[in-house]
Amino acid sequence: MSTASLVLMSTCVLLLTCTHAKIGYFWHITDFHYDPLYSPQGDTRKHCHRTDDRGSSGHHRSLGRFGDYACDSPLELIASALRYMRTRHSENVEFVLWTGGIIASKYSGKDVDRYQAIRNMTELLRMTFSSHFVFPVLGYTDPAPSETLTNLWSHWLPLEALQTLKNGGYYTIEQTQSKLRIVALNTNLFTVREQNTVHARRQWEWLDSVLEKAIANKEMVYIVGHAAPGSDSRYNSISAEANEKYLRTIRQYARIIAGQFFGHLHADTFRVIYDKEQPVSWALLAPSISPHREQGGSTNPGLRLYKFDTDSGKVLDYTQFYLDLVSANRADSGAEWVAEYNLTQYYGLRDVSAESLHGLAEKLRTNTPHDATFFSRYLRAYNVKYEYADICDGACAHQHYCAITCLEHLAYQQCVEATASALAASGRSATLIAPLVTIILTFIASFIVM
Repeated sequence: MSTASLVLMSTCVLLLTCTHAKIGYFWHITDFHYDPLYSPQGDTRKHCHRTDDRGSSGHHRSLGRFGDYACDSPLELIASALRYMRTRHSENVEFVLWTGGIIASKYSGKDVDRYQAIRNMTELLRMTFSSHFVFPVLGYTDPAPSETLTNLWSHWLPLEALQTLKNGGYYTIEQTQSKLRIVALNTNLFTVREQNTVHARRQWEWLDSVLEKAIANKEMVYIVGHAAPGSDSRYNSISAEANEKYLRTIRQYARIIAGQFFGHLHADTFRVIYDKEQPVSWALLAPSISPHREQGGSTNPGLRLYKFDTDSGKVLDYTQFYLDLVSANRADSGAEWVAEYNLTQYYGLRDVSAESLHGLAEKLRTNTPHDATFFSRYLRAYNVKYEYADICDGACAHQHYCAITCLEHLAYQQCVEATASALAASGRSATLIAPLVTIILTFIASFIVM
């Protein structure tokens, strides 16, 4: 074999090795909603979301070992999730995104008890990922930034990050081995109550300076937060002003934003951000570890593992995992977490990009017989394979489309109202046409009789 052939082979091997070395993984976990008081012998009237969740006999039914759709999370559910995470790609996991909602929404313990609950979750994560960094953000159920909270997470974050975390609940992480920067936001400062505070103003100023620095350093950016932009959710408390400002920021810096990652909604969905009607950025919303019940259906507990290029930060794919809560509570063997779907294969996407997710959104909107398959797939993922969700009619389907593509408050409202008007007009047309069809058929029948 010639020297040139050997050189060529060596180069190919080197390229393959380098390409393989660029691939890494990171977990996204969100909304533990840990309830230290949960017990299978507990009282749903005291600890759970609903007070009317009774069996047919009128007595409160017993709660499951791993949780209940009407309740926040028991320790055993969260522990089972973290045990499972440890078994998946542990050698190639770069970090973990933990996007808030740590404490149960109805847990009314004293501050010392709330911090103890967060300490328990932090230690559980620390033991699970002893050699990995976990990047936490604050959710609506969590305490305000403080030195106590900062001390709990000091083993994960550098000094500069700890300083801004303590003062405002936000921070940035510069990756030493790549050109990927993580920007962790405190979306609690986007609420109506907080939007005009000093801390909120400082976060906006800080965010602009960090993104400008990323441009100067030729870095790509992951933006991580609890609540995503938009106005569709009953749980959304981001002010219209903060929402608009955030979207303007994303449009301005879209070329360096490699991904946006949020939780809060307790459902599996996504958002597409447009600039002059062109898709320029995307946000992926991960479902919660906490089971969830709301009007229209429930969601099973979920975990998400992303695959990405560790140099550029480009998201290549993700695998969604879930726990069938009903089956887990029935089984004697414990919780069996399994893969639910792989993003690109499940939806037939070419890649994970604003353009591809825009195309998926359009398929959800048209809802033709072929595209109806995409919507049924989307709805199954949205509910994390909960089998008993209510039927989603045409208006419901279009509302999902509006939520995905119309993130400005006014645009979303106009999108939903336009659909309602079209459906109403369609109903009126059907009402007017029906008598006319009857007359025509009667007329034709008379000729047949003759």
